[in-house]
Amino acid sequence: MPSNVSSKKNRERAVVVIIPLLVFQLALLSFQIQNPDGITPIKMVVLAIQAPVVHISSIITDGIGNLWSNYVWLVGARAENEQLRETVRRLSRLNSSYEQIKQENTRLNRLLSMKDRFPNRTVGARVIARTPGFLSNVLYINRGLKDGLRTDFPVISGDGIIGRTILVTGNQSQVQLITNPDASIGVMMENTRTLGVLSGSGDSLLDLNYISNTEQINPGDVVLSSGFDTIFPKGFRIGTVVDCRKGEGVFYQIKVEPAVDLYHVEEVSVILMEP
Repeated sequence: MPSNVSSKKNRERAVVVIIPLLVFQLALLSFQIQNPDGITPIKMVVLAIQAPVVHISSIITDGIGNLWSNYVWLVGARAENEQLRETVRRLSRLNSSYEQIKQENTRLNRLLSMKDRFPNRTVGARVIARTPGFLSNVLYINRGLKDGLRTDFPVISGDGIIGRTILVTGNQSQVQLITNPDASIGVMMENTRTLGVLSGSGDSLLDLNYISNTEQINPGDVVLSSGFDTIFPKGFRIGTVVDCRKGEGVFYQIKVEPAVDLYHVEEVSVILMEP
């Protein structure tokens, strides 16, 4: 009896051991079985476990790569934009310089054309200073006694008469503009040859005096120097009539706009009058 019990226990123990072994063996065999694509189940499990990790790793790697690429691109683009801006600034400065040279050449050519109109010798000069304020009526030029200048010498530009020298030193001269309240010029109308006296008013317009109400004067008429004041040569353009009204007396009230932009003139010529 005891031997039967012992034998039964041994069989049960053997079954307990063999069944797990069989299950393990079957599991190993199943993991080695390939699907139609040639992939074993164990590989599929490993791939399933790796997939989220690989996906997250890819996202992080791509993000870092894109960030670095964009940063490098932005740095390069910023440097390139700065170079382009500097090139534009340099070209703008060059264009401005060329425009200034072009304008200066135009002014100098007009001065040369004025020089050919009379036999007297002229001296070119540059404006180096002017009295403060928009309505300045005195300016200074870089020519003086050493260049043959004296007081009461006419000063002109390519557009017409500017004024006369009133104070001359060795290397500089002071010029009284025609707009100065103390300035006056003998003039005549270009069309009618009517004589008058042009006086400075202290502002941007000139007063034309002693023109009879019986004369035909209209806005747009050109005023020329008459030469009768013994300072300014005859026939130089001075300005244009912008307003004319018959006065209460016998003379017109006439306003003349100077032919020269007196407040922005840069180059002038001084006529060296004979003693």
